[in-house]
Amino acid sequence: MNVHHISFPRLCAAVIATGALILFSEPGALAHGDKHRMPDHLGMDDGNTELAMRPDGFHYKRGHHAYAAPAVPLRDRQGRKVDFAELMEFDGPVLLNFIFTSCATICPVQSATFGQVQPDLAAVDDRYLMVSVSIDPEYDTPRRLRDYAELHDARDNWVMLTGQFDDIFAVVRAFDAVYKGENKMYHRPLTFLRANAGAKWLRLEGLLGAEELAEEYAKLLRPEVN
Repeated sequence: MNVHHISFPRLCAAVIATGALILFSEPGALAHGDKHRMPDHLGMDDGNTELAMRPDGFHYKRGHHAYAAPAVPLRDRQGRKVDFAELMEFDGPVLLNFIFTSCATICPVQSATFGQVQPDLAAVDDRYLMVSVSIDPEYDTPRRLRDYAELHDARDNWVMLTGQFDDIFAVVRAFDAVYKGENKMYHRPLTFLRANAGAKWLRLEGLLGAEELAEEYAKLLRPEVN
């Protein structure tokens, strides 16, 4: 199935249906998901958020936050060492999310959105960097990330990262992306955007299509126009 030829509402419906089958199936069906436990949620700052609405009526949260990138060593899909803090010093637009390649719920939607939005972002400003951090680093080897990147037509400036468990979760905690729960299958749909190295991050919580993400990107970079 080519995710780039499915409409966003249809993709969401398919993913939700798949997720429901997983969540309500026999306990053994989550054997791989149960293998790695997630820390408790550290607390999200809800005092600086607002609701936005997608054309299909679903809402997502918007908020601006300052996040400090931890200096931890990760690996990209080529197996090369990447210092996360140095990567975040990129002085241009950055889009970031958290995924894992075996996810059957929200990750396919988020990754399809990243894949589909690439030409739209380039039309606004092509000096952007996209970053997807795997929250299942023990399973998501660089080779699996390469396959995942190919599936979603990732361009060279879409960086996919894996690494040691503790280093990955230093990044997860830094972006307040940890949740109260024991299984990575229930991670929240978060997307982060930043205009430049000195800017605050725009935190989007909810499933966005390529159109909505491109619009948020354009507003962030050209507020005087939008």
